Amino acid sequence: MAILTGISFALSFVLARKIENEATPIFQNAIRSTVGFLTFLIICLACGVFLQAFYLPIILVLILVISILFTVILGDTAYLVSQKFLGPAKALAITTITPFFTILFSIIFLNRAISIQMVFSGMIIGMGVIIITKGEINNSNNKGSNKNGLKNPALPKMVKGTLWALFTAISWAIGIALTDFSINQVNQILDLGILSTMIAMMVRFLFAFVSLNMIALIERKRMPIPKNRNTWIILFISAMLSYSIGSIFFGEAVHIVGAVFMSLISTAMPLFTIPFSYIINKEKISKRGFIGVMITLIGVVLILF
Repeated sequence: MAILTGISFALSFVLARKIENEATPIFQNAIRSTVGFLTFLIICLACGVFLQAFYLPIILVLILVISILFTVILGDTAYLVSQKFLGPAKALAITTITPFFTILFSIIFLNRAISIQMVFSGMIIGMGVIIITKGEINNSNNKGSNKNGLKNPALPKMVKGTLWALFTAISWAIGIALTDFSINQVNQILDLGILSTMIAMMVRFLFAFVSLNMIALIERKRMPIPKNRNTWIILFISAMLSYSIGSIFFGEAVHIVGAVFMSLISTAMPLFTIPFSYIINKEKISKRGFIGVMITLIGVVLILF
């Protein structure tokens, strides 16, 4: 489920790049969170467990809200901004520091034991994605050189994109750790199996739905709502992949294997993003990038055994 989460979100982010000039990150996330909330609301209503959400303690609901604040509202929105500056491969590559923050937060707040194998896997995955990033940055620099051999003056964009990606990594780490704790607590209280996760996700996305749509309404003055039908189709597919299908996988994966494992698997997302970027957006990968993908794959396989 952790791997399926990575595939779903990678494809969603690549599709989001196709419409980044027509829909702002906030607007995209507002629509995505709306689709996510409606998905889990319908599931809970259809399965007759909607009212079970009212049995959750207020403090646990607050933790669920804070968890999605860091993963979706702050983390995913910041990622979409960084992707606009850097592209999917480089933006995701920088977020590979997420597991190290997740390990730190899990040790401090969740008292989780971390195996040497997990740390070693994280280092290999990080090394692979750094190689991917370096190869892609070199390609960008070569393409951006002018006739006099001077570099493309895009450094401010790179710096902004990097800072947004670093902020994304920290936000995701905090959010994943809190999601791990809160979903496990919901499962212990309600004891409904996967339906407990669905209830937890419904509560989380209710807050994201309200918050992001309020912000999007304020932002509407700066950028109008897209009118292109294809933009809306891509936006809906992206939303289904990330906050419906992907979030179901994400919630169960965090519940089953924990925050650190989930965070490590998520760092391998460039493994899926790069081929999707080539197929959908015609963004090519360098030979060095391909080597980085192979090293990343080794790191992922090491976690699984």
